[in-house]
Amino acid sequence: MHTANADVQRRDQDEAAWKQLRAEHFGERTIADGQGVLALDAPYRAEDPAVVPITITDERAGTDQPPIRKLWLVIDNNPVPMSAEFEFGPAARSATIAMRVRVNSYTYMRALAETADGQLYMVKRYVKASGGCSAPIGRDLDAAREDMGQMRLRRVRVDDGDAMRTQLMIRHPNITGLQMDQLTRLVEPAHFVDAITIRKGDALVFDSRMTFSLSANPSLQFNVDDTTEGELKAHVHDNKGNEFEQAWPAVAPAPRTTTDDGTTS
Repeated sequence: MHTANADVQRRDQDEAAWKQLRAEHFGERTIADGQGVLALDAPYRAEDPAVVPITITDERAGTDQPPIRKLWLVIDNNPVPMSAEFEFGPAARSATIAMRVRVNSYTYMRALAETADGQLYMVKRYVKASGGCSAPIGRDLDAAREDMGQMRLRRVRVDDGDAMRTQLMIRHPNITGLQMDQLTRLVEPAHFVDAITIRKGDALVFDSRMTFSLSANPSLQFNVDDTTEGELKAHVHDNKGNEFEQAWPAVAPAPRTTTDDGTTS
């Protein structure tokens, strides 16, 4: 009973924190219940707080309702709660996004959407995890920096049917500024991907801004409009001013396998 009461109290405190975040980022705008507009899938208890898989699903894709044009991911109790923002263009088949994030302490995680008619919607999930933003840097940092900016692109299968997403994987240590190097015992300065833009030909798929809440070696899954012509191009920027670019022709579906993070591809 004591544990249950403590959990309720913690959640009440989190909601109080959200009121301040809401006022800071969205002012007096009305935010409606997002059920039927978008869904947020996140584990209730994360196995690894530094690599928490989440999916924001666009439930208006393919309907005649005003489409989602923007998404925000808010992790209330992370050092920088406004964790990512996405703006979608004409080459996006939907506003669905999957990624892996860090969770610093027990928290509400919120996905907000703005539709083409200017309405705001929100859904939330409670996630039990802690220490994700200060988790040790997992590999030799010099080696990680040598690989920095390398990218891979593939198509992944997301269910037992034919549903597919495009996945972009970026080599980058994504250091939070709260982590200690296990060799030097010094806290490493923050160094993380802060922007990703994807285009197909000249048409925008999405433009994004993000923080160190994304896990090391950021990975994003998204939906591209297959009827849009041109190669797929990624432009990646980090907080130290480094820029990385790469382009790919049309990507064929990969063989059906299971990756180390449980994704069936």
